[in-house]
Amino acid sequence: MKKLVLVIMILFLISGCFGLSNRNIEQPLEPKPQELKEEEKIVEITIAGVGDIMVHSRQYEAAYDSQTKEYNFKNNFTLVRDYIKLADIAIANLETTFGGEERGYSGYPRFNTPDTMADALKYAGFDVISTINNHTMDTGIKGMFRTLEILKDRGLIPIGTRESIEDKSYIIKEVQGINVGITAYSYETPSTNGMKTLNGIPIPKEYTELFDTFNYQQLEKDLGKIQRRIEKMREEGAEIIVFVVHWGSEYQRSYDKFQKEMAGRLNSFGVDIIFGSHPHVIQPIETIEREDGHKTVIAYSLGNFISNQRYEFLNNRYTEDGIVVYVTYQKNLKTGETTLKETAYLPTWVNRYRVKEMWIYEVIPVFQALQNKEAYNLTNADSIERAKISLNNTVNWIKEFNENIRQITE
Repeated sequence: MKKLVLVIMILFLISGCFGLSNRNIEQPLEPKPQELKEEEKIVEITIAGVGDIMVHSRQYEAAYDSQTKEYNFKNNFTLVRDYIKLADIAIANLETTFGGEERGYSGYPRFNTPDTMADALKYAGFDVISTINNHTMDTGIKGMFRTLEILKDRGLIPIGTRESIEDKSYIIKEVQGINVGITAYSYETPSTNGMKTLNGIPIPKEYTELFDTFNYQQLEKDLGKIQRRIEKMREEGAEIIVFVVHWGSEYQRSYDKFQKEMAGRLNSFGVDIIFGSHPHVIQPIETIEREDGHKTVIAYSLGNFISNQRYEFLNNRYTEDGIVVYVTYQKNLKTGETTLKETAYLPTWVNRYRVKEMWIYEVIPVFQALQNKEAYNLTNADSIERAKISLNNTVNWIKEFNENIRQITE
């Protein structure tokens, strides 16, 4: 009897060992939670663009402090800076120059702005500044070089112009493990005596290559040049390519044939985002797709972010309106695949009001301001009505072309 019990116990132990062995073969142990998480890790970045940063004479006069004898533009952006800082990279078009006080500050038609606007742009949360547009030569070649110097001194990254042929006029910036390439181009005005011009101002021939421009009259040739730039950026590791472009027709609310043609070609070259400026009004936002599925988000014109182009001066309400466009991408660190997640926008409006004898200019997130008027200094009855008109115009115009884009209302 004792022998029988002993045999049964031995058989039970043997079967248990084999059972454990079989379970290990058929059902491997689950990977450690941290290993699984690392393999499936998704990173996300948001790139934001705004339109024209313009400084007319009334604006820098409003920014002057007679006691300190200095110009301070920071209040222009105080009420919107939190929304600029939502982005990992924020980009703006600087449609003025920093030519220096000795030249005399000026507004339209040739802009020369106090250097402290660069401080305000840094304060607002911008990272990258396009310096190529039809006003780049407003203070001459010296002013172009000085503008680059002032921006770099403030830690801002200029694109579109450069100091020497050895420098790059574009950047590739790594954010959250994603390489973002950003380049900027502007249309040229008709040539003079064989010289390229911006706003009718000739670019000295020895400096032509320092400006990233294209000419509508030789667009096919210049598109080839642009394509080579984009290919070079890809070779240097860019996973997302942002193309900032000064184009289109002023005050026209829809894109023209050149914009449409260029957008299609840029999509075929592999550009991911197009941020447009120059029309001074908001134009449609759309996403186009190649046959292979590559998508390009196009904001044809982001409007004016800050300017004095107002209804009371131009009899045009739309020049007061702007938008911040946010484009969000995700990258799977395991596969290396980067995909478009979402496009969103924030309507903005320039609130201009008087405090005692001084005018104040403030960019406000207009939807949020109408919900909390006192917090955004939106207390004048006329301003409130104009802000409502601006919001309705912007939202209805964006929805007419793209119902899927999300308006930021938080």
